[in-house]
Amino acid sequence: MASTNPPALTADEIDDVLYFTRVNEVEDLKTTVAELAQKYQCQPKDIIEAVVDPETGNSTLHYCAANGLTDLFPVLTSYSSSPATFINRPNSQGSTPLHWAALNGHLAVVKALVAAGADMWTKNEAGHLAMFEAERADKNDVVQFLLEAGGKEVERAGAEGGASEEDMRDMQVEEDAGEGGSGDVKMSMGDTS
Repeated sequence: MASTNPPALTADEIDDVLYFTRVNEVEDLKTTVAELAQKYQCQPKDIIEAVVDPETGNSTLHYCAANGLTDLFPVLTSYSSSPATFINRPNSQGSTPLHWAALNGHLAVVKALVAAGADMWTKNEAGHLAMFEAERADKNDVVQFLLEAGGKEVERAGAEGGASEEDMRDMQVEEDAGEGGSGDVKMSMGDTS
């Protein structure tokens, strides 16, 4: 019978799993996870979800994302019973795997994370989105992708009844051109009372 509580892994066991993740030793990682699952009479997903660096709060997925390990990503997420929760798990600084992949410019991993349900609007403790971390590190291809991915959400919000930012800019340009730029539209849009 499988345990319903997360296994209490030793520091060495956590270190082993994190090490095999960081160095992209997929077969050693799979073997170690299987052995630990047998030892603790649980599922491999329970092991992967329990492996968190006690000092940093980083999970296996944080290291996978930080190092751009595209081939390892599906292996790790296949172990999880709740991929979205696993993907969006913050470390002790509030950074998710998406923050790390974006900061390091790993576009393929950023795309995989977003496709798997990463919340690109999560801010870390510094108040930064993953997109900001990428911009700060001059990872322009990642910034462009996240802008485009986020743009779809903005367009959807505009289609649900509210004016999109583009619509608001177009209205401002029309108002400025037509009435000598009186500013009435700008003021009425900013007034939410």
